[in-house]
Amino acid sequence: MSLAYKLPYTYEDYKLWEGDWELIDGEAVAMAPSPIGPHQAILSKIIIDIGKAFDRCKKPCHIYAELDYIIDEFNVFRPDIAITCQKIVDFIRTPPKFIVEILSPSTALKDTTIKFQTYQKEGVEYYMMVDYNLKKVKLYKLIDFEYKKIDEKSEGKMEVDIDGCSIPFDLDAWWQSI
Repeated sequence: MSLAYKLPYTYEDYKLWEGDWELIDGEAVAMAPSPIGPHQAILSKIIIDIGKAFDRCKKPCHIYAELDYIIDEFNVFRPDIAITCQKIVDFIRTPPKFIVEILSPSTALKDTTIKFQTYQKEGVEYYMMVDYNLKKVKLYKLIDFEYKKIDEKSEGKMEVDIDGCSIPFDLDAWWQSI
């Protein structure tokens, strides 16, 4: 008797799957249907804020939305937004400088636990979690190999410095878009 499935799955298995998936510790995790309107509106506003800052700073960094981050053979995440300061040919394979996850009811637990711990362990310098239902943003910075919350706001401005380029985020404009 053979099983219809096998664990752990690897990146080689993942590459063959149809649909939207993440791979977490060798377990296949189906992505929910595409994100809803408020999620996408916030994502767009964040990308615009980052793009304006990079244009002003003339920073050779790149913004990627929903691009696979291949951590290792058993872990492939798809962050909502990732910033790297190197061009990506196919997928992200080294820790980004900055990751944003926009919390949805179906993903919040994974984003605040598994992804938080993994991004910290992998050396992602900044991790931002955006909760559009609560209209709250938490920003973490990797300090001495551990995430420290450096800002938490519901309104006003929040700022991140990526290699000397200040990126101001207008939270009020984000919430007005939803």
